[in-house]
Amino acid sequence: MGAEKPNSTSVLQHIEAGLNVLNQLCIGFVTFWICWNCLRVGLTGIRLHVWLVSFGFVFLMAESMMCFYNANWLTLRYTRKRKTAIHVVLQLLGGGMGVAGCLVQLIRDDWSISVTVHARLGFAAFILCLVALLSGISAVLARSLSRIVSPLANKTFHVILSLGTFVTAMLAQFYGYTQTGIFKGQGQDFVIFMQVVTLIAMVLTCIAPFKSLYHKYVSFTS
Repeated sequence: MGAEKPNSTSVLQHIEAGLNVLNQLCIGFVTFWICWNCLRVGLTGIRLHVWLVSFGFVFLMAESMMCFYNANWLTLRYTRKRKTAIHVVLQLLGGGMGVAGCLVQLIRDDWSISVTVHARLGFAAFILCLVALLSGISAVLARSLSRIVSPLANKTFHVILSLGTFVTAMLAQFYGYTQTGIFKGQGQDFVIFMQVVTLIAMVLTCIAPFKSLYHKYVSFTS
């Protein structure tokens, strides 16, 4: 019985590593295709919005959320301090681009929000992202603020907010493929394929923050 535990752990680690590779492929494909599709025509009109939110949320924010994930081969060999630095930079850039993309579209629409699911989710992601960025600053200063709030509670709140922002943004991306009209002419099958790949990337990226929340829950209860 004692020999089975390390073996099962090793199998789980290999599965997680394989899923991480699949996730990186999904993120890379969505990011590359959208960037190419927008840049080849020009970042004018709605394409600037699409490029900013896609590169910001789908790529940069997803990568920032996986910085501390042990199965992430991109950051596996880095120290905790370096991972933190990469996480902060990626989240600031990703969140900044996402917020900028939402602002671009709000300005184009004269600060009105359409009734589509994509628009409502996008606006929700915009608000959540602003709050998540502020909570990120609080998480970085967790030790300095320890007299006001415990570092564990501070960082847990940040993880939950970031997770909520990412999931909301990815769902907005999912509906955006069909509700913005920018991808007309690509073919229905390809649009569905993009939606499936986006959902896979969302689910697999969420493994890292859910594991982080689980470990924080164990720390809370122990």
